[in-house]
Amino acid sequence: MERLKTAPEYSSKWLEVDRPQALCDNYLESLFEKITTGWTADHTLAGIDKFKHQASDWILSSKLNQLIGFDSFNRVDVIIGCTQYIDNIYMQCQPQVLVGDYRYHDRLGNWGTRPGLLREGIPLVIAMPFPSTGAVHTQMTEILDEAQVKGISVHVDGAWLTCCSGINFDLSHPAIKSVAVSLSKGLGLGWNRIGLRWSKDHVKDSIAIMNDFNMNCRMLTMVGSHVLSNVKPDYLWNTYGELNAKVCKDFDLTPSKAIHMAYTKDGGFVGISPLLRHLMK
Repeated sequence: MERLKTAPEYSSKWLEVDRPQALCDNYLESLFEKITTGWTADHTLAGIDKFKHQASDWILSSKLNQLIGFDSFNRVDVIIGCTQYIDNIYMQCQPQVLVGDYRYHDRLGNWGTRPGLLREGIPLVIAMPFPSTGAVHTQMTEILDEAQVKGISVHVDGAWLTCCSGINFDLSHPAIKSVAVSLSKGLGLGWNRIGLRWSKDHVKDSIAIMNDFNMNCRMLTMVGSHVLSNVKPDYLWNTYGELNAKVCKDFDLTPSKAIHMAYTKDGGFVGISPLLRHLMK
């Protein structure tokens, strides 16, 4: 597999300001190598069901994050990562987003609004953790209550959840209609985008149709199952939490809840994956 950037020296010039990389190590890459050298797996429809159960158990078994309320969702679908989840919403409408959310929305020309100014009846997509803070949005409770009053369906983008520690939230709030979690950030699988969407209502959208008619790319779920079978929940933080603390101490940074990100003194974000990989050696 193509290796991610490793800092050749332990220096602040290798802190990533633009497009910080997710953290991936040699063990995860060794699993990927097996996929490209004669590895085989179940490519039947049963393999997709296996992946759904595996991924659900893996995500919900985290000891470092406390996410409750999943029993309020009655449907689970396979998604091609959280980007498909977001794109699927854009296919139906131009959703609302908040200033400081995922830059993908900016690239789509959706510049964002602020809490208290949400428009009635227009769906809201919000990332958890929130990219510009690395944690649950500080006004999340107020945002959800405002959404409920204004008839706004809220869709939670959990793209970073699998690489986080300390995300504690109850997802059963009636304004929340769906939640998506990707394996990309927590398992180095940005090249094999795969995840799950939980929904409270069955909506006949593109994701539901792909799942109902068995149109999912099975190779994605096969790779996902292979990696899930070999990596325990909370792997990155349990393995590299001490190195994360060292980098933050040495370069006067404040840790975020995401293993590959940290705060600077001025409140900005930098990526620390290249320095973590340097220390791994």
